[in-house]
Amino acid sequence: MSNAFTYPALRSTRENFKCPSCSQALTLNTETSSKTYSCSNKHSFDVAREGYLNLLLAQHKRSRSPGDTEDMIRSRRRFLSAGHYSPLSDAIVDQVANSANGFNQTIIDLGCGEGHYLQQLRDASCSHSKGVTPDLKLLGLDIAKFAVRLAAKRKMDARLVVDSAFNIPLFENRVDTAISVFSPISADETARILKPGGTLIMVGPGEQHLSGLTQLIYNKTVPHAGNPLDTDAQFILRESSDIKRNISLQGSDIIDLLTMTPYYWQARPEQQQMLSTLDKLETAIHFKINVYENLNP
Repeated sequence: MSNAFTYPALRSTRENFKCPSCSQALTLNTETSSKTYSCSNKHSFDVAREGYLNLLLAQHKRSRSPGDTEDMIRSRRRFLSAGHYSPLSDAIVDQVANSANGFNQTIIDLGCGEGHYLQQLRDASCSHSKGVTPDLKLLGLDIAKFAVRLAAKRKMDARLVVDSAFNIPLFENRVDTAISVFSPISADETARILKPGGTLIMVGPGEQHLSGLTQLIYNKTVPHAGNPLDTDAQFILRESSDIKRNISLQGSDIIDLLTMTPYYWQARPEQQQMLSTLDKLETAIHFKINVYENLNP
């Protein structure tokens, strides 16, 4: 597969990313050999070697390296690749496959991380195509540059950008489906980029998610509350479902699970050590999936 930013030409500049400085369309500068995107006001952004675009301006960063750490991202990549969350991946794929547009639509993963769920969608679209190439356009956005860099290395024909989900660099009504897996988003921004009647798939932790892990860290655990929208004025809830499974982890998978979650920073050093030496960890995985329809005209 080709790298990011290489699928067929867009029909209009409004389908391109927006300049983070002035909100004009970013287009490829064909006058130079370098891969540079610029706007009519001469703001320019180079495509990274891996194929992603970094539109997160320095003044919009709250830290030097915002988002998840490299250790968290590497651990999550290994853990997800091992298939421990495959029931969730399958549910997301099924939600898209069974929608009105199927795999013939534009999908953005808000907080895409290292690209696991985008990869599952791309693979599923190819296996469902039956000789007909689906018109599936994938976009991924994350504030962590290292995560987007890893996603770009997957070569899954997705347009990938470093930026905030609270300031999405797209024009209005550009996307059919937005996905958020354990990532906070802005309801206003998401509704703005979704087409009228577009779909938002929100995934958050169910009440019992990772209870086998948290009971080893906390004296008293508080049930999870999912991944709620900051407001639902622009959306109507169309479907809600839960996925519950019990999984058994061994060896490095245990410490990867710990490291990829915020629990790592909340666990005491002796607890981290204890978890790293466990022979086996059994825990529930519990995902809450809410599917919303965009009401914006």
